[in-house]
Amino acid sequence: MSGNLADRLRLMKTCLIIPCYNEATRIPLAEYTHALQQDAFLQFVFVNDGSKDETFPVLKQLRDSQDSPIKSRIHILSYKNNKGKSNAVSLGLNIAYSTMIGHSTSTQYQSEIDMVGFDNIQADYFGFWDADLATPFSEVEWFYRFKENSQTKPILIIGSRVARLGANIQRTLFRHYSGRLFATLISQGLGWKVHDTQCGAKLMQPELIPVCFSKPFYTSWLFDVEMLLRMQQHFGKNAESMVLEVPIRTWTDVAGSKIGWSDFIKVPYQIWRVFRAYKK
Repeated sequence: MSGNLADRLRLMKTCLIIPCYNEATRIPLAEYTHALQQDAFLQFVFVNDGSKDETFPVLKQLRDSQDSPIKSRIHILSYKNNKGKSNAVSLGLNIAYSTMIGHSTSTQYQSEIDMVGFDNIQADYFGFWDADLATPFSEVEWFYRFKENSQTKPILIIGSRVARLGANIQRTLFRHYSGRLFATLISQGLGWKVHDTQCGAKLMQPELIPVCFSKPFYTSWLFDVEMLLRMQQHFGKNAESMVLEVPIRTWTDVAGSKIGWSDFIKVPYQIWRVFRAYKK
């Protein structure tokens, strides 16, 4: 990697939303601290989505245990009733983006949400990442490197769990076959070929947040597909060229996934429901 490219990657300001539901014993705290120590331009917004365990105290302890420079880059949102991953990601992105552009959101959410931090958010790219770090933080730089070498100018970068030589993709059979079903149905509906919409690692430029997250999603765990449909509605035929799918190098199926076989059975109907809503 050339010196100029390495410098650009190191200087990229990134704010990642981390949706959390009952993650008290699963979240690898040391890896979050290490990532913040290694990258002075990285920030986290943890969203505690009505967890029933000690997730919120664990997140607060993570923040409180850091020295001031790192502590200022950890932000936490917490609310009592579980509302699903799509709501957690949307809330985190909207509040972080509003904070960056100078729009106050504290009064709007004061009665229902505990907010910790949110006085120092600046980002070239926002994104969301699974709390269990199935995709490690080392892939953030890989996303940016892939973007720099791309012939297009994407505003959305999505991770793709492609099993290939040189990659370490550890997926169960359930994950593999459900992923292939997703990809086939979604590609047909979009009219684009997309390999993996459901990987929990995505980055986007700030201007995409109002386009994709200004209103509630129809579903909680197919909202990634809805993001693409909203881009298609907003940008028309140009939308496909604004999305870059990056084959990630490492992904591990961490025990404790919230998606099971009962959800898999519902996939065709849920996808039909989503496409029907956007194709009206």
